[in-house]
Amino acid sequence: MLKQMTELWNGYWQQRDQRERRMLSAAAAFIVLSLIYLLVLNPALSGRTQLQNKIPLLRQQVAEMAALSTQQAQLAASLSELVTPISREQVDTSLTRRGVKSQALAVSDDIVRLQILSVNYSDLMEWLVEMQKASRLTVEEARVTALPEKGQVSVSLTLKQQRNAS
Repeated sequence: MLKQMTELWNGYWQQRDQRERRMLSAAAAFIVLSLIYLLVLNPALSGRTQLQNKIPLLRQQVAEMAALSTQQAQLAASLSELVTPISREQVDTSLTRRGVKSQALAVSDDIVRLQILSVNYSDLMEWLVEMQKASRLTVEEARVTALPEKGQVSVSLTLKQQRNAS
């Protein structure tokens, strides 16, 4: 197959006179060089130009991000200083305000362990949001069991107070 195509091409080429051969060679060279330029050089040159134009903007964004990072670290450090350690009284008072009675409540260091036999699920969620905002308590472990009454759950929670800047 390749041999036949080569023979056909050689026959076609031999039938052309010297002037036609030069013109066909020049056209083929022009096409090959155009393809090389369009597929290799032009994308590289235009990409380089785009990158050179974006570098000042990217440097500005890096500087802004560094400034924001420094500001965030300072704010986090100041916030951790403002949070008072959680106490049993704080937790009990906030539960009482919501009308929730805990069966077991233990507070040690930054850990709060709590068990409630029956509570409205929406009240529980609102209380958790309130405690997260007021005392920076996050849920470490939760076991929630639905009760037969609509919207009522039994819950066992372990909460941790986030006080450090990390």
